[in-house]
Amino acid sequence: MTARKINFYLEALRLAPEHQRLFSYMEELVAMQQVFTRIAPPQLTQHCALGAFSEGNLTICANNGAIAAKLRQTLPSLLLKFQAMGSEVTAIRITVQANYRNFPGNELSRKKPRIGKVGIESLNGLAAGLPRSPLKTAIESLLKKTANGSISKGSPRSG
Repeated sequence: MTARKINFYLEALRLAPEHQRLFSYMEELVAMQQVFTRIAPPQLTQHCALGAFSEGNLTICANNGAIAAKLRQTLPSLLLKFQAMGSEVTAIRITVQANYRNFPGNELSRKKPRIGKVGIESLNGLAAGLPRSPLKTAIESLLKKTANGSISKGSPRSG
């Protein structure tokens, strides 16, 4: 029911003269994103998204420098493929997106921190040797969370 209301509202906005340019730009960007996912290597497309398209210049936002470097290696063929698909892309710019956590497929944002057995033992030893201080309180709080299961213990990684 809510989706229908939103679609009705969006359709009304699309017909308003002051919003037509915005909606046509968004449709063009969505179409280019679909083309991009077809022509670019799949292992790269899941880590980037189209940013902007203006006067033939397309910006692709990568979620890290390694993905950006790999995309830069494929730029000549990407440009030719875009043009072969009928897009008016004359130049492609690759940027690294600062807010990498919002990219789809980024598993880093979903992982919970883990402290291994050795890390827990080290933190216990450190806390035992510290005088009463904010640092000791913070370490004890972290160890308490670990004991309660908020932070997994027994991980192969040690802290």
